[in-house]
Amino acid sequence: MVLESLIKGEEARKHPLVMMFLAGILASIGIWASYVLFPANASVLSIGFVTIGIVPILYTIFILEEAAEASEKGKWFSFASRHFDIIKIYSWFFIGLVLTYSLWYVVLPGDERTMVFSEQNKVIGNIWNLRENLTGNFIGPQEVCGENIWCWFNVILRNNLQVLFWAVMLSLVYGVGAMFLIAWNASVIGALIGQNTIQLVAGYASFWPFEYILAYGHALIKSLGLVPHGFFEVVGYFVGAIAGALISIVVTKGHYRKHELDLLIKDSIGLILIAVIMLIIGAYIEAVLIVG
Repeated sequence: MVLESLIKGEEARKHPLVMMFLAGILASIGIWASYVLFPANASVLSIGFVTIGIVPILYTIFILEEAAEASEKGKWFSFASRHFDIIKIYSWFFIGLVLTYSLWYVVLPGDERTMVFSEQNKVIGNIWNLRENLTGNFIGPQEVCGENIWCWFNVILRNNLQVLFWAVMLSLVYGVGAMFLIAWNASVIGALIGQNTIQLVAGYASFWPFEYILAYGHALIKSLGLVPHGFFEVVGYFVGAIAGALISIVVTKGHYRKHELDLLIKDSIGLILIAVIMLIIGAYIEAVLIVG
């Protein structure tokens, strides 16, 4: 793969910021390739192209990560520092996707925008309807939470744990398969920022030719309404995906040295526990925001 030859795994680990620019390239190619080739399914297929593009690089990074971990003995309590680099890689890639999707949402003409972001727009519409009406449609007709914070907390946490389960399983089975879920979340947040930018730009008309820049900055701030809980949720999925991918790599390589397996299992359990804690915090904050 061309991008894999340009951006090495070692370089990404040393300079994780390059992942943000890689995300911009992959997301842009994915948007246009899916729109030209399969316009009716562009909103989802563009995420698939991003996932396909990032897999070789992430696989190389995880090989390096697993090799570094295999060389350590009896250092389980340092597992957070061991995996901090790869969390930064995921984070910069996620930020790059959010920025790229939001910019394309603003730049694309109306018809193309509607087609490329059709599924994302549906999700955002459901979120606003949920918060405005408190109908309980999110959890089914028999479970209306109304203004009961703990009811919403239980429902949101259950939903988030299901996503975490699939993040771990997709990474376990496909190595870095959870990247599809992560890229999807980035596209939804990017579309939200784009929506807010378009709504706000008229208010900055007097600042031409900087009205879009100012509106975009305002939209970033306004969209932070998702961040208080979204930050914890996304980090939780990152951490869960890393846990699954580490196990997948060692099984694929066929290395079964006792200290290596012991350390990987302990690390994976620790990472999943951290992910669950993150989702608990995120679910509580989101429940408070919905009722509030």
